[in-house]
Amino acid sequence: MACILRRLLPLVLSVLLLSACKRGELSRAWLEVCSGFAIAGSSQGLLVARAHVGDPPAAPQPGESSLKRIDQTLESLDSNPLSDAPLNIVIGNRTWSGVRSNARGYIDLEDLTGFPPPLVRVQIQLEDPRYQAAPIVAELPVYDAKPGLAIISDIDDTLLDSGVVHKAKMVENALVRSTWELQAFPAAAETLRRIGAGLPLFYISGSPWGFRKRIEDYFGRTGFPQGTFLLKRFSSEPLTDQMAYKWQHISRVLSALPQKRWILFGDSGESDPEIYRRFLTEYPDRVEAIYMHMVTPEPASSPRFAGMRTFANWSELASLGKAPPATAPPAAGTAPH
Repeated sequence: MACILRRLLPLVLSVLLLSACKRGELSRAWLEVCSGFAIAGSSQGLLVARAHVGDPPAAPQPGESSLKRIDQTLESLDSNPLSDAPLNIVIGNRTWSGVRSNARGYIDLEDLTGFPPPLVRVQIQLEDPRYQAAPIVAELPVYDAKPGLAIISDIDDTLLDSGVVHKAKMVENALVRSTWELQAFPAAAETLRRIGAGLPLFYISGSPWGFRKRIEDYFGRTGFPQGTFLLKRFSSEPLTDQMAYKWQHISRVLSALPQKRWILFGDSGESDPEIYRRFLTEYPDRVEAIYMHMVTPEPASSPRFAGMRTFANWSELASLGKAPPATAPPAAGTAPH
């Protein structure tokens, strides 16, 4: 029955939309800027935005019930995308006309170069005569293209206590935690804020884009430094292959900022050691340091963490100033010094 209903739902919505149009009524829609960054130099930045049918989900309030939280989570994941929507995008003093959303409502714009730091204003206007949507205005960080340091940090079980290593707990947390129930590891925000002051910062997670607002609001309230979010599109990106998913985004960021050396934060729970090992092996001259949050009982001496600094608590990094350089792992068949 559920399968039949899912098949019928698009048809029912189309009929309702056609009926509304015939009556001269406009359907409601809304826009969001999901993420993005611009580059002051000649490398390409990125804007990720999305168009939706209907109204945006109501903001969760503190103290609401677990059942309410589950309902809010499901609503955030039910994106109801507005596909093939014509949009006008203004970034700084440049305009992109006739941009269209894809089948899942996403807008990907990559030609974001030559803007002065530190921020550039973005405005997106829906130009579909069938829909009424308020324009969205946001600001994107503008990163300089000069040599220097930059940061990539995983989120779940690195910064936030998400229980990813315990799958049942992870699912429960995803369902019943709003922005008000998320929990950061002690000292994570202040440590990252100190290390990352003034640096380009990218937060990467396997969480869906529907959770962006939840995480972004929590980070803003609890003192995490502002950064660019890179989350997962469940409709088009690998669901379980974290290496394939994260590596494509890391490669994109590396190409955008080719002169930066990188400080990397991850955790031992899933594939971060292997992903960052690949980074260290393929780009040894572009890694400043790798920090691995130990959330599993493995010993720090495990080969998984060769060339990385492991820590159990963020307070261990409290006195950290400049990150020490990472060292490439020994080649296969050779003994470490």
